[in-house]
Amino acid sequence: MKDKLKGLVAGLLIGTMITGSAALAANTQAIQVTITNMSLYFNLEKKTTNKTINYNGTTYVPVRAVSSAIGQEVTLKNGGLYIGRQPKNTSITKEQAVKLVKAKYGYDSSSIYVEVDHMEDNNYVVHVYEVVMDDEETGHTATYGWYHVNKTTGKITSMF
Repeated sequence: MKDKLKGLVAGLLIGTMITGSAALAANTQAIQVTITNMSLYFNLEKKTTNKTINYNGTTYVPVRAVSSAIGQEVTLKNGGLYIGRQPKNTSITKEQAVKLVKAKYGYDSSSIYVEVDHMEDNNYVVHVYEVVMDDEETGHTATYGWYHVNKTTGKITSMF
């Protein structure tokens, strides 16, 4: 029950913050807000008092205050807001991305090339191909696949 309540509070808070941020970014007009000191309770137990912003009937609470009240760590990382379990601080290297793709799809032949082609956002783009010789002087590549490997999580997604 506590986990469900924590998830509900975190979800509502994140949704409120995203909605508030989008509305603020879209409008450049001045708005009237009220800043209030408000006590934050969790399971009927007072955890802290913090400044909140009241606008159009909605109360905005700092996420750090809420996460502290529910005993969870909060971090902004890789364009995301993490409350509770945090992402690992290590990043997947290019070499690790290649190894992950080889292991997942069984590319272990010496004639198959598995290479990081470039980066897109937080993903390595891995190209898997074979060089096929048409005759003694000319050849072409035969692509087996293109994959995104998330630099933070190591999750592999096929681009096909």
